[in-house]
Amino acid sequence: MVWSAEIHYKKEVVMRDGEPSMYIGLATLRNGYMQMQWSRVQMFLLFNTVALPLVFGSGQAEIMKAAISAIGTLVHILLLNAVIRANGWIEFLDAKLTQLEQLDQDDQNGARVFVFSDPSFAEKRNGLLASRKLFMFIGLGTTILWIEKTIQHYILFLTS
Repeated sequence: MVWSAEIHYKKEVVMRDGEPSMYIGLATLRNGYMQMQWSRVQMFLLFNTVALPLVFGSGQAEIMKAAISAIGTLVHILLLNAVIRANGWIEFLDAKLTQLEQLDQDDQNGARVFVFSDPSFAEKRNGLLASRKLFMFIGLGTTILWIEKTIQHYILFLTS
């Protein structure tokens, strides 16, 4: 058997310069933001599990219920703000990842698998049952509940 010193390489199109690293970095950032979104949902549920029974069913003084409700309102406004801002960053990162996927798409050796630029990805992300939309409505409803409870217990405190 004779070994040939000549090696034939298959021609491949490779992202230019730092583009693979950019794609990996952006995907990692996006995953971090998604993970933070779920952490916020858990924080939201934990806070409400503890605080709502204190406001609805306890024998606490009205001033305590008003204070807990005011803190609940503040926490929920801050959480909703964080969720909205993070969602904006996720949309930004999705757009950049889509741009990177579409590089060299006219070349036969370009990207073969599309995730972020696939139409079904946008359809699933923006669907009516997307979890971020459902949790947004739940979060808004709970924030309104906390505002109502703050007003109610403050008025009850003033009139007692």
